[in-house]
Parts: sequence; structure tokens; C-alpha cells
Amino acid sequence: MQTRCLGSIAMSVRFCVLLVPAALCWLVSPALQAASTPVCPSSVDAPYPSLGELGNSPSVASWVDLSVLPKNCHVELQAPAALTIALAGRFTETGSIDDIAIRLGAISTTKGLPYWSVTDEDWRELVTDAFAVVSPDTNSARSDFTAQEMLSGQTLYFSQNDSRSWGSNVYSIKAIDSSPDKLVLQSNNISSIRLGPVTLFKPDEVRSVLFINRIDDTTWSYFSLAVITHSSLAARKKSLVNRQAAFYRLLIGQAPDQNPPLAP
Repeated sequence: MQTRCLGSIAMSVRFCVLLVPAALCWLVSPALQAASTPVCPSSVDAPYPSLGELGNSPSVASWVDLSVLPKNCHVELQAPAALTIALAGRFTETGSIDDIAIRLGAISTTKGLPYWSVTDEDWRELVTDAFAVVSPDTNSARSDFTAQEMLSGQTLYFSQNDSRSWGSNVYSIKAIDSSPDKLVLQSNNISSIRLGPVTLFKPDEVRSVLFINRIDDTTWSYFSLAVITHSSLAARKKSLVNRQAAFYRLLIGQAPDQNPPLAP
């Protein structure tokens, strides 16, 4: 796989949408199963799964009915989580954390993002519409978030239409830690996510945390944790893996629909 600088990407990464409905896909292969709990990045512990090498596919691990997450993963579980997926890799960026943040805040550019659908056995559109909103209880669109807003620690909101659900889904996003060398973004669904008359996820049942850390002058680590705390339908691992892979590939400068898919 070929890597190019993030600064050359015209589109941005949105990690929150990785968690939207995955009800129509097959189960993930045993190779994607993890044998232990995730280890989120810290100054003390190496992450688990370990970071994929530059130019290679990211590492992936999954857990079903995970009861406890490490405190530094920033997801508190009241009951065993239906599904947890972690994806870990590296990417090249010659700019600053502000350059990464502004791309993460460019909600509108995720419209049309493709991902691999196991059900269709083909690449299909993941996000049919996306825009930042003024508040969680309105569909009033606003401009994309600035780097300053993304790094400020304030709670921001955005709306996305997912090709596997009905209507607009509202999410929150907030930087819970940031510095020139790192950024930790936390997100959850504010609205219920529905497929016709069926509620797939109630508010706050879809959570994610993204860790971006500088490794050296031009290399950064990417660690995303996606947690489905509960779902009325069985969550499908391959779908969630492929959604995370789409945004990871977008961030590192690869075409999101480049073969092979991470979870075929």
C-alpha cells in the first residue's frame, strides 16, 4: 500500500460515522478476534492492537461482551458492550496537529465516502450527506469546524445520513485532550439511529474515541476505538471494521475504496 502526506488530501476524516448501523453484514473472520482487552495509547503502555507499519494495513482487534475498558480509553461501561473494535496504524503528516484537526473538522467533505459492503460484495456509499450543526436539537447547518474549535474542548455537533439507516443521525464530538503532539477525540450518538420502524441504537449506545499521537517529525499513530454498548440487532463486526478502515485510508491518503478491503 502506498502512503502520501495528509496535507495533500482534499477531504477530511470523520471517525464518528464508523459506528453507524451494521445490521446487514456477515460476522468477521477469526483472524480479527482479539485475545485480550484493548490497550489504548499512553505514555507508559504500547497500544493493543499494535500499530500497523507505514505502508501496511492497520492492525485490528475485536471483543464481544467486553465488561471493562481501561480508564484511559475514556469509555465507561455500565454493562458488557455488545461489540468493541480497535484499529491501529501509522500515517505520514508533515504539518502540525492543527492541520490534522481542521481535516477532522471538515464534516461536509465526508459526503460520498465509500466502504466495502460484505452484504453487497462491492464498494458502496457510506455517507449520503454530512454537515456540522449549530446545536444537537436542530438541523440548522453551519460551516465546517475550524481547527481551533476542534482543539478547544467544547462539545460540537454534526449530522450524517448513513446509507444503511433512515434519516439524519446527530453525533457529538469533543477533544478531551490535545497538545502539539496529540489529540484525543470522543464521540457518541445524540439521536436514535433507526432503520425503518426498528431502532438500531438508542442515544449514547454508539461511542468512539480516536487517539492521534506524534511518533516523530513526520510520522503519527492512529488508534480508533469503536464501542457498541447495546443494539436491538446483532452488531456485525466486518461492517464496523470496514467503516473504520474507510476513514483510516482517507486520513493516510489512500483511496478509501482501494482493494483489497480490510474485512472482505
